[in-house]
Amino acid sequence: MNTDDKAMNQHYQKARLARDSRYDGKFFVAVKTTKIYCRPICPASPPKEKNVVYYQSAVQAQDAGFRPCLRCRPESAPQSPAWLGNEAILHKAMQRIQSGSLNHQTIQTFSESLGISDRYLRKIFEQHLGMSPQSYANHHRLMLAKQLLQQTELSITDIALGSGFNSVRRFNDSFKATMRLSPSELRKKSHNGATKAVNIRLHLSYRPPYNWAQMQRFLKQRELAPIESVDASSYSRTFTINRSHGWFEAIHQPDSNRFLVEIELQDNAQLMPAIAQIKQVLDLDSDISTIEKHLAKDKKLKPIMTKGLRLPACWNTFEAGIKAILGQQVSVKAAYGHTQRLIEHVGSTYMGSTNIGRPNSQHKLFPTPEQVMKADLSFLKMPGRRKQTLTDFATWFYDEEQSGQNYELEEILDIKGIGPWSYEYIKLRSGQDTDAFPAKDLGVLKALEANHINETDHWSPWRSYATLHLWNSL
Repeated sequence: MNTDDKAMNQHYQKARLARDSRYDGKFFVAVKTTKIYCRPICPASPPKEKNVVYYQSAVQAQDAGFRPCLRCRPESAPQSPAWLGNEAILHKAMQRIQSGSLNHQTIQTFSESLGISDRYLRKIFEQHLGMSPQSYANHHRLMLAKQLLQQTELSITDIALGSGFNSVRRFNDSFKATMRLSPSELRKKSHNGATKAVNIRLHLSYRPPYNWAQMQRFLKQRELAPIESVDASSYSRTFTINRSHGWFEAIHQPDSNRFLVEIELQDNAQLMPAIAQIKQVLDLDSDISTIEKHLAKDKKLKPIMTKGLRLPACWNTFEAGIKAILGQQVSVKAAYGHTQRLIEHVGSTYMGSTNIGRPNSQHKLFPTPEQVMKADLSFLKMPGRRKQTLTDFATWFYDEEQSGQNYELEEILDIKGIGPWSYEYIKLRSGQDTDAFPAKDLGVLKALEANHINETDHWSPWRSYATLHLWNSL
């Protein structure tokens, strides 16, 4: 063991003995005597240091032959930050795998969608993670299945489908080989005997700090009543994913550093991508302490920073784009008035649960690209040129979806009416780019001037978060 490894292990030892929640998901503790791996916050009595091996990801611990703890549930930990790897393509590949993109594709097709060869994809996974993309995908399928077995009343068949397995038999074989228990045996060990629920309920954790008050305020100011609801402790909305409709409610549980999430889906096969999207909307996997440490190096930015600030994302890139276009050269209030009218006139009715406090016939879905593309937008009180931009953007998005190919968002700059501000805003609000920076945004310019900030390039790769700090300072 070299000096750096020894120092890191000592750091990890202090964190696990203190059960420091800031390190939850950043490393895992494997115990050689029990062959079990845990989160650093595991409530069990801490093992002796001589019996411990540290891993930077649950995947590595599993690949080394360790089984996940039934008590602290490593599958519930925030994801280890993908950006630890130096390869941008690795980050993108990991995000897509976590969303289920490799569940029903060959490795060749998946690689082509990333614009690289399958050989190169395997190379960067082995280099940075020590395993193949297929192994990484299988780990995520199994961890989701374990979470669903322990936290929901879904049938084994529904869990297999929702976790991305093509057959129950394959699911059973893979689960037993890894967990040393069959799915039904695990459920018997951990089941609490709860009554079967209509919807899916599970916990999604984050690493503190998490400034829910600011997140709630941001979402409340932009609340679109037909599709979403924001109150003091929760956020809920309808959504569409892979042509399947659904609804979720996330209730903040700050004492446990997590959200209790209830999900309703037309098609449980879309559960994995839906969970990934919810985590992105609420920015649950970010290592905020590391981001803040980087940004705080700027002595002019540091005084206006708000601890625990998260990046609130729209459901998808199309929604972010529509909101950006409707928000051009108008106030936040006016922009969301336009968006509200668009949803009411163009969006479909959500046919979900009719339970009290749950979505009913009054709830809408955000319009699809096809619906906006074909809509008569005369009800929108705005310049005709901007309406045409909406139509052109929706048409471009629809065509890209129909092609089945991954698009380059930068192409939207060729659409008349979409400039650098809209492009950067879309990247920021889609939640997929941590380094977006709408430099010409009026709020950004005002905050920069007020704080005598002239240089911003050194904020990379976290300029999206810096933008939020600037807006929040006004």
